[in-house]
Amino acid sequence: MSSIRTIIRHTASASLLAAAALAGPAQAVTIDVGSYTKSGLGAEFATSYDTFTITGNNVSFAMLQTQAPLAISLGTFWFEVGPNCYSCSLTPSFDAVLDVKVQGETQQLHIPYAWHSSGPSDFLTFSQAAPLMFDFGNQGMLVIALDSIATLVSSGGKVYGDLYGTASVAPAAVTPVPEPASYALMLAGFGVVAFVARRRRG
Repeated sequence: MSSIRTIIRHTASASLLAAAALAGPAQAVTIDVGSYTKSGLGAEFATSYDTFTITGNNVSFAMLQTQAPLAISLGTFWFEVGPNCYSCSLTPSFDAVLDVKVQGETQQLHIPYAWHSSGPSDFLTFSQAAPLMFDFGNQGMLVIALDSIATLVSSGGKVYGDLYGTASVAPAAVTPVPEPASYALMLAGFGVVAFVARRRRG
């Protein structure tokens, strides 16, 4: 029985080493986030007030297949309120679109938001942005998800905040096919297990 356990243990160790070899080394990844600005939110006439601005960051890290979600800072933002509108009834909605570039591939991150005013204060409320997915082949799928943004409230001046998110790696969708030599080694291992088991019965 101990012989069978030894063979199984060696076979499991070989499988883990093969999986590590398939995973390959960590890959350096750079995320470059663009910027966005919108003025005159909710205004019924042209104005430079009620402005929402996002300034993106440049983030670099090493991507691993077994990596846990990594917290990243995608940028900063500010919301500026000028003279308040006590009679404004508009509640416009907007879409903050940010270009997100990863290893030469650019996708757009959409952050839906809406403006409204209660008179003394102006508000920006945000909907959850859909995550972005970048395919790295055998390295897996890099998923970038933006954390939810709390409602911004201001009765004058600027309100500042940070764009936080997570970067995680989903396993590659296709499992690599073992080489013929790997099949031969696996069959030989099963043969040895069967031979030892037959001898113990005989």
